[in-house]
Amino acid sequence: MGKQIEATKHGTAVTEVVKTPRYAWVILAITYLASITAPLGQFKVTAIAGEIIGAYGLNYATFGMLMTCLAIIGAILAFPAAFICRRIGLKATCTLAMSCIIIGGLVEIATGNIALLYLGRFIEGIGLGLVGVAAPTIISIWFPEKTRGLALGAWCTWVPMAITIDFNVAPALAASYGWQSVFYAVIAITAVALVLFVILYRSPVGQSNIANYGVEGSMRECFQYLKNKYIWILGLTFLVFNFIQGGVVNTYYPTYLGSMGFDMATAGFMTSIITLIGFVMNPLSGAWSDRLPINKKFILVALFAATSIIGFIVGFPEELSPLGLAGIWVFIVLMGFSAAFGGGGSRPLAPTILSSSAMAATLGMAVMQFTQCFGQMLAPVYGACLDSGLGWIGSAWGTVIPLSVIALILSFFIKPGGKVAPGEPAEDKPE
Repeated sequence: MGKQIEATKHGTAVTEVVKTPRYAWVILAITYLASITAPLGQFKVTAIAGEIIGAYGLNYATFGMLMTCLAIIGAILAFPAAFICRRIGLKATCTLAMSCIIIGGLVEIATGNIALLYLGRFIEGIGLGLVGVAAPTIISIWFPEKTRGLALGAWCTWVPMAITIDFNVAPALAASYGWQSVFYAVIAITAVALVLFVILYRSPVGQSNIANYGVEGSMRECFQYLKNKYIWILGLTFLVFNFIQGGVVNTYYPTYLGSMGFDMATAGFMTSIITLIGFVMNPLSGAWSDRLPINKKFILVALFAATSIIGFIVGFPEELSPLGLAGIWVFIVLMGFSAAFGGGGSRPLAPTILSSSAMAATLGMAVMQFTQCFGQMLAPVYGACLDSGLGWIGSAWGTVIPLSVIALILSFFIKPGGKVAPGEPAEDKPE
């Protein structure tokens, strides 16, 4: 199933590539729906930032903490999530994740108490941490290498899709029915996704595309996979990507647009164009990754960093002149491409770097989830820069732009293909 079979024809070795199973696409669909429930909950507060800030009297830094407290638990759970998947299975892990998103949402709207709002965000963070590791692993074991980049690239639109929905639906919903209605809507969507996932999910029959899931080695032996330095270089670039996209763009750019005179709905719509571009381009980036030679796959990571540097240089004009408005739209387009290159180009590299088994792939995804959450966790740093009086562009020069330069340099050191087996020393060079 989706595997390569060696055969001999007229004395010559022939490799037959079995097609992707049809049910893999069903798995992708239900896993995708399960996945987007986490960022739907994560970014619902930024979509109605004005409502939340006004209701609780928050400043920029404390508002950023609403994103950070969710990301903190997601980061803490990233590596335990790999072993939770191994212990209780992928289906149960995703089921638990969606249950946490529902419970967290109910806690958040139980009262107007800020402490319960933060508590609910922590519970939602458990769901984010679990689904962010389990979901891409499910896709990795169902899809063969020839189509895995495309499938993971499509799955990587989970965050852009959720943000697009949040930023376009949530403001209107909050204006008509109050900000609590947005929280109830996320709970309802998650409940539907949970039911569909439980009914339709199944494990691949026979040998999976990445062998030996959940039966290999002790925990200590499995952690040998993490001695591969290339997965950490990739993870560091992914951390920068998520700080930029989740920690800055999706957290603060609607507020910046509001400060320039755009109303909440328009600011949300303009920001959602970034995620819409990422949504359209992510699968294409994944497909491009499939076609690139293994030693050239870093190109997509380099492109995300380069587009981020240019975007943030022009994207925060101080006045809404024709030139300033042009800068805003250049930023929106460039950051949309950055979202696609960083998401669709980075995630498929993890199971390529750690490809010897499903547990290796799961730990690779754990590194990605850890760095994703850690990057988003840095959102208050940008908020603190704003509160200190640096301004929008000054804060960008103090954080995003230098970090993007570092990510650009690091991208040239990513070398996919290295494998580490449990109990064996780490292999620095790809095989």
